[in-house]
Formats: sequence, C-alpha cells, structure tokens
Amino acid sequence: MTELSTLTRKLTLDLTAIPSVNGSSGETAIIEFLYHRLKRLPAVQKGKVKLFLIPSMDDPLFRPTLIAHYSGTGKQGLLLFGHTDTVGTNDYGPFESLAHRPLELTELAKSGALGEAAAKRASSGRFLFGRGILDMKSGVAAACTVFEKMVEASIDMHLFFAATPDEEVGSRGAKTLSRWLEDYTTNHNIHLQWVLNTDYTEQPKVGDPYPIYAGSIGKLLPAVYVRGLPSHAAEPEHGIDPNYLLSRITQKLVYCSDLVDATENERCPLPVSLYQRDDKPFYDVQTAISASAYYNLFHMTRSPSEQLKRISELIEEEMNNTILHLHSLQASQVLPEKIPVYTYENIWNHASEEVRSDTLRYSESLTLSVELRERCRLMVDFLIQRGNFKGPLIVVYFANGLIPRVNTPSLMQNRFWPIVEQFSRETKIPYFCRTYFPYISDLSFLSQSPDWEDETFAKNFPAQSYASPGTTLQTATFMIGTSGVGAHRPDESVDAVYTFETLPKLLAHIVQSLETH
Repeated sequence: MTELSTLTRKLTLDLTAIPSVNGSSGETAIIEFLYHRLKRLPAVQKGKVKLFLIPSMDDPLFRPTLIAHYSGTGKQGLLLFGHTDTVGTNDYGPFESLAHRPLELTELAKSGALGEAAAKRASSGRFLFGRGILDMKSGVAAACTVFEKMVEASIDMHLFFAATPDEEVGSRGAKTLSRWLEDYTTNHNIHLQWVLNTDYTEQPKVGDPYPIYAGSIGKLLPAVYVRGLPSHAAEPEHGIDPNYLLSRITQKLVYCSDLVDATENERCPLPVSLYQRDDKPFYDVQTAISASAYYNLFHMTRSPSEQLKRISELIEEEMNNTILHLHSLQASQVLPEKIPVYTYENIWNHASEEVRSDTLRYSESLTLSVELRERCRLMVDFLIQRGNFKGPLIVVYFANGLIPRVNTPSLMQNRFWPIVEQFSRETKIPYFCRTYFPYISDLSFLSQSPDWEDETFAKNFPAQSYASPGTTLQTATFMIGTSGVGAHRPDESVDAVYTFETLPKLLAHIVQSLETH
C-alpha cells in the first residue's frame, strides 16, 4: 500500500469508530475530530490553510460544518467534500455493539452472522464492514488525506475540504456550506469551478467499469392530505373513511411508472411511500377525520410543477374510480358526485387574508422541535379547518424542502473526462460516465439548478418560510465515490482495495490535472 492509501485506511477506521448517527452528539464529535486533525498541519501553523467551524443554519442541534481553505496563488478553486453523519444502528440487532468496530465486525461477518453473501465478501479479504464505513466515512477519509497531500505539494489552485453533518435527513450542513462559499469566494475573489463529492457508489460486477457521475438526481416529497367524513364504526354508511381513500391513492402512486422520470440512458427509481397514518392519537369507535401520506419521488428532467400536475391528475382519476366502486358496494349514503383534489396553492388562494394570517401565526407558534414534514401537515390541517373547508377532499402539497437536480455543463465535462480517461489508461481501471447520481446527495446544493426557478414548488410547500433559497454558485459537480455493498444495511461494507488504494490516487490525479489546465 502507498502512504496515501495507508493514511486513508487508518482515517477510515478512526472515523468509523466515532458513532455519528444523525441527530446525536456524535455528529459534532466527528467534525471536531477532523478539525483537530487538520489543525496539526504545518500549513495551518504557517497561515496557508485556514480552518472554519460554521454552525449549521436553522439547526436546533447546532451541528457544525468544517471547512478548510488552502490559499492558492491563482483564482481557480476546487472543493473536496463529504458528509460525516450516518443512519442508526438498531438494524444490527444483537451485534449493534460492533457496528462501529470494523475489524471485529468483519471477523464476525466471516462466520455468516450477517448473511452468506456478507460472509463471502468478508472472507475475500477485500472488504471491511461497519456502519458508515461505505456511506461515507471512507469517502471523507479519502477526500481529507488527498487535501492534506495536495497542501504539502503547494499546488497553485485554491483548494477546499469540507465535512458536513445532516446529509441523511435535512442536508443542513451542505446548505450552510453552500451559503458560506458564496460569500467567502466572492469576498476573496476566488472562482470555485469544481466540486467533487466522494459519497458511495454501488460495487460494479467484476470487469465492469466504475461509475462517475456529472451531477445528482433531484428529489421531491409530494404529500397527500385526505379529509373524510367521520362516522360511528357501526354506521359506516353515514361517513367516508379517509384511510380508505388514502389507501387507494397510495396504491395508485406507489410503483407508478407514469411518475418515473428518465433520460435517454438513465431512469429514476420507482416512487415509494415513506409515511402514512391517520390523525387519531387514541382509540375509539369513530372513524378518523383525516389521514396523510408522503412519497419519495425522484426527477431528472421534469420540473416540480410537472410532477405535481401528474400526481394531481392520477389522484383525480383514482378518486373518480373510487366513487364508482363505493356506489357499487352501496358503502356510503353521503358520497358526493366528485371528491375535489386541491393543491396547497388552491386552498391558500381560496382562503381569506385573515385565515392566511392565522395559518402563518400558527406555524410560527410551533417550536423547532416539530420536524418539517409534520409542520407542513399541521399547517394544511389548520388551513382546512380555519378556512371551513368541508370533506371529503384531497390536498396535494410538498412536505419537504427542495432537493434540486444538478448536472455539469457539457463544456466542463469535456475538460474533465480526458483527465479520467488518462488515469484509466495508466491504471487499467475502467470508468464510465453518467449524468445523475441516483441516490440523492449534497451535490444538489452546491450548484445552480433550474428547479429553484419553479414558483409552483414554493407555492405548494407550506413551510416555505423555513426553506433555504437556491445557491448562486456556478460549479461543475462530480460524484467520484467509494465502492462497496450494503449502504444502510447491517452488511454495509467498503471495497478496501479500490477505496483505499485507487480512489485517493484518482482524486489526487484529478486535482493536479485540473490545476494545470
């Protein structure tokens, strides 16, 4: 192993040993660990590298983002960055105590405790197991060690390294980083051209090329609020059960191919449900008044307004079919001819100024501990009740802030890909280009996107006052990730050979080559 790969492996083990589950104090601890590591660099003592710990915006946990800036002599700048938070460890069951101990967990995996496929990987000697080791502490380690080596080499370009919290939930760290870079690069006359993220990529089959992505997929969280007509459980014909209406909607939207966005060569994953429940906090024999759900929906070429229109049309179609079905069953004596389907913008526009003001005051009265998706649901429910809207009805809205699609302009790609091709020829390791990283990533917040110009999204996001505005950065964004199997699963494991030996060399090659172009 080279010195760079040895350093990357050691730092990966150190970072994985620090539990940094999203929402825990470990998110701050791991950032502080990296801060104190970088603080020991001779370049920091000489003033060539400046370190910043920036509190995340609108974060009740005050989790910091770490930014290191190496001052080059020119104007061109490049950012290496990654997130340090992970999902939880409950899925490890009786082996949870080993989730942050990669060497011991890898030995356990050899016994078959994590499954037959995991045992095979562990026994090969090529993989290391642990929570976050793939997603994406090994990627942060590679980016950090390459930053340190490039600083030692005294390159001419401005070089940034950043470690961010909260990618797994709200991307507060990346949003903070983006806003900070806007101000800092402007004030210091730096042209930040390149952004390289080192999040995980799926292990290719033997002989297949490794993927590099020139952007990142967009994500929406469309939500549906259903208001029914409550009744006694013994007299269902006198009401309309919102849970039934919502179940029909979920059946229509989940795995719906009509909602799948695609390009000529790439295709988004199918939509799925991430939440569904009614509003009853207790048991009684009255049917629920309302029920809500939200759904994961990716996009590449379609705008948020296009996707919202498609969803609304599908729901309208399904509600028409539902009424016919209920009539055939003689299930309800209070069925209307049509169940109206509104967007949040529709009901907002129909409400009086007084009701709108009351809704905004209600939102402000909710504490920061009320998570964003629940805040949106509560605002819809309040607006419906305060505006005296009668059920049955459907409201479609967005329950989460925008995660925009980003992709690198072809001109910048044409400068980038020959550098990768040269590395591929020299190492005999094949690579292929894709436009959109398919798992969503913090890259979405590091460059401009047409999604930010879509006014329909803002008008249908109840908590828009809490939303972050789009960035003004104009950068070329690339995902050059770790490789492995099982992110967010107990058998999460990183390909140690590629990630510790090849990835740091590739990143260093790219930085050095872009510096001379």
